[in-house]
Amino acid sequence: MISLEVFDDRRCWLGEGPTATGINNNQVQWVDILNGKVLTKNIETNQTSEYKMNEHVGFAIPRTTGGDVLGTANGPVLRDVEGNISGLPKRESDKHKSRWNDAKVSYTGDLFLGTLTYDLVPKASGLYRISQDGQEIKKIISEATLANGIDWSVDNQTFYFIDSLEHCVDAFSYDGKEISDRRTVIKFNENEIPDGMCVDNEDGLWIALWDGSEVRRYDEKYKLSERIEMPVSYSTSCAFAGTELDQLVITTAHNNEMAKHPQSGMTFICNPGIKGKKTKIFEG
Repeated sequence: MISLEVFDDRRCWLGEGPTATGINNNQVQWVDILNGKVLTKNIETNQTSEYKMNEHVGFAIPRTTGGDVLGTANGPVLRDVEGNISGLPKRESDKHKSRWNDAKVSYTGDLFLGTLTYDLVPKASGLYRISQDGQEIKKIISEATLANGIDWSVDNQTFYFIDSLEHCVDAFSYDGKEISDRRTVIKFNENEIPDGMCVDNEDGLWIALWDGSEVRRYDEKYKLSERIEMPVSYSTSCAFAGTELDQLVITTAHNNEMAKHPQSGMTFICNPGIKGKKTKIFEG
């Protein structure tokens, strides 16, 4: 059994999108989407920090030049170390009010980022790609309902995408730019909602279950191989961290369940017995 401990007790309404960067992959960062916060904690020093935006922030990924690329509700932006904001290309206007959700950077440096509508309108969201130079945005998956966890296989030839309310993980062939050959590799029950995810160095998929009180690992053949039992209902995402990338950081949401689960919304850490992949940061 994989044992957990609280990594950070700052309670998030909707914690999401952990990354691990810096010296020895010890600078862990994540967002509290609905409070518009970006939080950090260093594994070695335990030093914490945070800053707040005046809108919802779906993701925050560190940049090579310092600062972050942020998925604010009004569009993706670049934030420098002084807090100055500059824009990135915006997608087409939505018929429904929506926001950015999960995002990751490909090995070629492109930013993959998904949306969801606030009312969770079926087939009204999508997945986009912003070029490494920050000049172009392109919609690459249409008719998603809740674009969520994304990652790549160890050899970067397979791209994984979770549409939470379609209850599945889809795989695509990936050539460093385009995705193709879509197929469903994991199908969940209708009462199971896969959220964020990450891939380990053996091509296992670690998937957080929203309202499922667990994180699951599926092996390279997409068979369930591990379960991490969570002391909260809403686990949201995960990422590998630490010098050996052998620690798994798991974000959660309190979703107003503090009375039922006192640790709701806190961020957890464990040693799952397997190593992961390093966070790719954005060069823009």
